[in-house]
Amino acid sequence: MRVIAAMLVVALVGAAGLSFYFLREIEAYGQRRLEDRLGTQARVTAALVGAAYERSGSTRPLALNRPFALRDALTNAYPTAGTYLRIIDSKGSVVADSTSKRVGYSLSGLDEVKRALAGVPTTAERTGRDGRHATFVAAPIAARGTVVGVAYAASSTFSIATLLRDYRLQMTVVVGLYILGALLLAELLSRWLTRPLGELERATAAFARGDYAARVDPSGPRETRALAVAFNAMADEVSRVVGELRREERRKSRFVSDVSHELRTPLTAIRGAAETVLEDEDIPAEDRDRFLATIVSESDRLGRLANDLLALERIEGATGELPVVRVDLLAVARHTASTLEPLLEERGVTVDVTGQTAFVVGDRDRLQQVLANLVDNASRMTPRGGMVRVSVTRTAHRATVAVADEGPGIPAEDADRVFDRFWRAQASRDRGSGGAGLGLSIVRAIVERHGGRIRASNRPEGGAVFSFDLPVAG
Repeated sequence: MRVIAAMLVVALVGAAGLSFYFLREIEAYGQRRLEDRLGTQARVTAALVGAAYERSGSTRPLALNRPFALRDALTNAYPTAGTYLRIIDSKGSVVADSTSKRVGYSLSGLDEVKRALAGVPTTAERTGRDGRHATFVAAPIAARGTVVGVAYAASSTFSIATLLRDYRLQMTVVVGLYILGALLLAELLSRWLTRPLGELERATAAFARGDYAARVDPSGPRETRALAVAFNAMADEVSRVVGELRREERRKSRFVSDVSHELRTPLTAIRGAAETVLEDEDIPAEDRDRFLATIVSESDRLGRLANDLLALERIEGATGELPVVRVDLLAVARHTASTLEPLLEERGVTVDVTGQTAFVVGDRDRLQQVLANLVDNASRMTPRGGMVRVSVTRTAHRATVAVADEGPGIPAEDADRVFDRFWRAQASRDRGSGGAGLGLSIVRAIVERHGGRIRASNRPEGGAVFSFDLPVAG
């Protein structure tokens, strides 16, 4: 409503200013035209009367002996001129009047008459009691080089004040219609201008209440369209950030839940063994040693779990750039196989590394950690006498490393969970060997930090294959 009122005030002030200006200009123009007309009529009359006086050869006062004939001549000369013409003699007395039979009255006291009798054409303006604006022109009548009288022309017109007074009703109606039209136009304009702002306000309120899907349709003037586009861009960015925060919150919540679950078993084992040793003073030495060994092994397991959790958090939570260099994946695979050779011999498993040179940009130690984890897991699942096969291939844009084992493969129901934290295909054996179920989660985090992808599947001939690909170095 304030917008409408402001627009109406602006419109009225502008209209009033323009109306006043144009009315004044019209009045000034009309006044100039009137003065020109009266001046012409007065000069022509003065010239005609002066010429007639010279031809008469009279030395008597101007037309004193024929006032009515002179009046008739004035009336016949300008029958529809709307002008009052008078002939004044040298003493300032009226000897002829185009509108009246009355003569002999004096106008010698008027300044314009005095100046005309002195030989100076003069124009005067006065406002009458009725508010009309009158213009008077006095032109000297010359004969034989002497001013013998004055041709006096006068006419009245309307001033702006008189016009407004006489047409008050009409002006009131016009102003009322103008205000009504201005209100209607202001209402339409305000609706057009404020509708997009109203939609933006509603969308902002909904967004503040948590409706992050709230958007606005850019419409209206250019400024409101730009504001709507900026709001939508801001909403998209906030929605993305909120989504990431929610996913991070769910990840941390699941992480805490998983960690709590994983810590319960070793802590229970440690507490049970410690209570048994403390409460039973007559426990046999071999049982005491067994319980103490359980405490030590479970403590080591907690240490490894803590280290894996810290490593995973550092990888997933890193925000800076990796310390990257050009790395040959084939060389990393061969070095990893060589490093794990004593462990693989103990398990009775061999490793075959094949493929082609494939350079990528990455952290050499982290990539070696990925391959070491995959080869270690593959060797666990491969029976004695079996082989783990590592192959490196590349295309124009991607380099792929695949680690295949000869184990039982991945159960179909677990195919989508192998990279989840604390997941175990064979829980009892993995727990017994000290695994925390975080190895593949760490592998996936490292690969994704390098801009790669990792996947797991079963081989047609039996066994599982874990493969990951990375962008090749430029």
